[in-house]
This record gives sequence, structure tokens and C-alpha cells, in this order.
Amino acid sequence: MKKIIAVFFILALPVIVFAQEQSQVCQAMYQDIKDDIAEANYCFQDSDCGILELGGHLIKFGCYHFVNQATDKEAIYQKMHVYYDQCEKMINDCDRAPVPVCVKNKCVSP
Repeated sequence: MKKIIAVFFILALPVIVFAQEQSQVCQAMYQDIKDDIAEANYCFQDSDCGILELGGHLIKFGCYHFVNQATDKEAIYQKMHVYYDQCEKMINDCDRAPVPVCVKNKCVSP
């Protein structure tokens, strides 16, 4: 019995190490996306504000985020899709986003 457990542990070790490495990669990818979203939320007036609508399999990042109109939303969506393909499988649980306004140089919900 001890030999079986030892063999199982030896065979499972690479899988455990890979899972830990994958988890670290996913955490780094997630943080990078969150940082991109935070950097994209700036404005000087209401018309600067736009919405990065999420939901579906991107729910991990929230239902929506307010970002500057000039933000390359497609680049952020692409990063999220890569993250999803490699790290997540979620469901859609979001309502429609409200129209954002600019308050103290940040796009926010009215």
C-alpha cells in the first residue's frame, strides 16, 4: 500500500507543480487586466466617459467598468478572452450598465 501511495505521489507531483504555476500565471493575467481597467478610468468631463460592458464568460471582471471613451476596449476584451480560455469558465449574471458621469476626474455611476 505504501508503494502505491508513493508511486501516486511521484506521478501526481508534476500535475501539482503545473497547477501551481498555472495559478500564478492566471493571477498575474487577472491583475494585469484589472490594472488596465483602472488606468482607463479617467475623464475631464461627462462626454469622456464610456462603458466597458462585460458579463457572460467575462463576469469574473464584473458586469461593467467605466472607462475613457478613447480606451481601446477591444484590447482589454482580447486579454479577458485569453484569460477566460486559459483560466476560467463562468456564467452571465449582469444587469445593463448605467450611463456614466465624470466626477473628480473619474467615470462613475450617477
